[in-house]
Amino acid sequence: MKNFMTYTERTGGHHPGPPRFLQLGERIVDPGFVDLGHGYDRDNLAPTIAGNPERDPDAYDADAFTWQLREKPAGSKAGLEYAPNPYSDAVRYDEGSHNTAEFQPDEPGTYVLELTAPDGTHELTIEVFPGPGLEDGFEQFDLDDDDAWGEKAGGPPRIDLESHYDPESESFVIESNPELAPDSFATESDLRVSFLPEDRASLDRDEIDVEGNTARVPIEALDEPTRVFAAPFDGVTLGATDEIVLDPDETAVSYPNRAPEWLDDAVVYEIFTRSFAGQKGETDFEFLTEKVTYLDELGIDVVWLTPIVPAWSGTVDTPPGGPHGYDTSDFFDVAEDLGTIEEFEAFAEACHDHDIKVCFDLVVNHAGWDHAYWQDTIADLGDDPEDPYAFPDIQAWDTESPYFDWFDRQTGSTDNDATPAQTSFFDVRLHPNLNYGNLALREHILAAVDFWSDIVDAFRCDIAWGVPHSFWTEARRLTREKDTDFMWLDESIPRIPSMGESEFDLHFDSMGYMHTAHAVARGERPPEDLFEKVRARRSYGFPEHSRLINATENHDESRIYHEAKANGVREDPAAAERGALAASFTLPGVPMLYYGQERLIGEYGQRRESPFSDREDETDDIEADPYKRAFMNWEEYDAPHLEFVSALVDFYHESPVTGPEATLVREAYRTDASEDVLVFGRDAGEEKRVVVINFGAEPKQVDLRSVVDTHDQFSDTDLEVASAEDAVTVEVETLAVFETPTLFDQGDSR
Repeated sequence: MKNFMTYTERTGGHHPGPPRFLQLGERIVDPGFVDLGHGYDRDNLAPTIAGNPERDPDAYDADAFTWQLREKPAGSKAGLEYAPNPYSDAVRYDEGSHNTAEFQPDEPGTYVLELTAPDGTHELTIEVFPGPGLEDGFEQFDLDDDDAWGEKAGGPPRIDLESHYDPESESFVIESNPELAPDSFATESDLRVSFLPEDRASLDRDEIDVEGNTARVPIEALDEPTRVFAAPFDGVTLGATDEIVLDPDETAVSYPNRAPEWLDDAVVYEIFTRSFAGQKGETDFEFLTEKVTYLDELGIDVVWLTPIVPAWSGTVDTPPGGPHGYDTSDFFDVAEDLGTIEEFEAFAEACHDHDIKVCFDLVVNHAGWDHAYWQDTIADLGDDPEDPYAFPDIQAWDTESPYFDWFDRQTGSTDNDATPAQTSFFDVRLHPNLNYGNLALREHILAAVDFWSDIVDAFRCDIAWGVPHSFWTEARRLTREKDTDFMWLDESIPRIPSMGESEFDLHFDSMGYMHTAHAVARGERPPEDLFEKVRARRSYGFPEHSRLINATENHDESRIYHEAKANGVREDPAAAERGALAASFTLPGVPMLYYGQERLIGEYGQRRESPFSDREDETDDIEADPYKRAFMNWEEYDAPHLEFVSALVDFYHESPVTGPEATLVREAYRTDASEDVLVFGRDAGEEKRVVVINFGAEPKQVDLRSVVDTHDQFSDTDLEVASAEDAVTVEVETLAVFETPTLFDQGDSR
């Protein structure tokens, strides 16, 4: 059963959200565009929604909320802005009815903003740290080089807040546990941690006694449960913010920025919904409910369905990319071809009966062309285009529509749209972007979050950097106040550690882990690179409590089997896939299966038809990888492959060293097959293991230290083939896990 709680905080009014920590050069700005050419982040300063959010709220008056900069450091000339248009090629349109603000500090120090709202005046503190002071600066993200972060400055530091009540001093003691990134140029003495209370709390910043990187909060300074936020700075780089709640009545501490505990033993399974039945048009909630037993027998803990809401792509015979559903036409309903909300609730209930969580695909960076509110903003359309997959030009807008400002726009016209032309998700006109500068739109989407979180247990959030951080913070707090175990998964490509600042529990790692797994499966890179990518997560700034997903494919990425077979050099693509899956389940992280991986869908599945197969002017991702969104192969499949995956899932649940928490160690070994073999250690204290994974077509021999027990915990078989004074030799087909009394960490080989 879901753990529902009553509202405790959101009814308090229109506060401006938690305090912020920034580094000089960073800005709180929402460019409005969601594509590769206009940044990878959106944010703004926004009032929270008071009370229960409404689905179709009246517009908020432009003067209902006013922002002003009340305090700033000496020498600062910074001010508050709206839509400051950081990109010269496309200027964002400003209707003038916004209730949000944007801000770029120009001096280090403390800024205090003031929000005047219908329920009173509220403060927001922003602490700004000095910039890195590098002559050429540095790049945070580089799509061509996933290791670009920290090349010049090193990675950001991390903290992991822990607290207890000390009755002797009658205060809460908060340990920040700061830690430099492994590649940092700073020293331990450079580290400092800053603490800020939530501005709406009675606790004043001056009442927090900070000594070194430890803080003390007198219990007499607290009159209710109070949030305290902290961030580390190493003199060059600012790290991710963490938060803690101090409860004076219970002398208790809670950690709202931690992932739910159930996630640490969870296996995620993604379904491309309309392909799961194995035949076109056959998938519905009744079929999905029938297959819950299959998921349970496979050992799945979380099932993520691609969008189930009404969408144009779900109604077209052969839509580009398949019937993906990422073009929402109603945020509060389910697609007619899948069934009714009651039938979806029955599916969720069946999952819960088998202890399986349900993850809803929340797509709120854009809507779909068919959305009634979007259509209400259009006054005059041009002729229907000849191309059945294109949309008419918009010749005039209905600026009097109450939803006109619910969508992002740009000044000027485009080849298709009159002024102010729409902005679209990656320039796909099917997907008009949403305007999170409009408070009524924010309330509409927050109401959708509220609605679905009563039914499901988690959200996967499409292109999370396409929605402002301020919204995610508010939405996550809403769900956690109802269900303390509710989980949030971000799709951020590239990965963004700041998404873990009171926003998301689980993060994508496509450009690091997944793409590396594909390169290893193709035979282009050694398996050791997977170890390096997981170890590098610390240098990217993800805190110890953050969870990253070890996925080898999803609906937007190529099937790893197809990559190995069509584009690789390995003799046995299926063996390469099994090796990649073994790594995903034994390296630190949360393992994920994409539907059909367990049945070798890349060999036995039925590919979907691309609408552009006979056109030279167009293509889609179904042509690029024919099995990416293929129909599930229920009848014909590779039985030994399925048995291996099932055993792998069971082993993950049973082993004391798998999952996110056991330490990753670079264990000593020797082999002549380094192009095929990955060896590492997992240290869970008393329990220690050596893991050997083989991506090759034939069994490979590996020399391990003589203290390692050669009885394989995975296959329950002794794999020793030879021994010497200083080593034992084992022969591994795909995966072997050995007990060991010690691990020999060779350190970082880079």
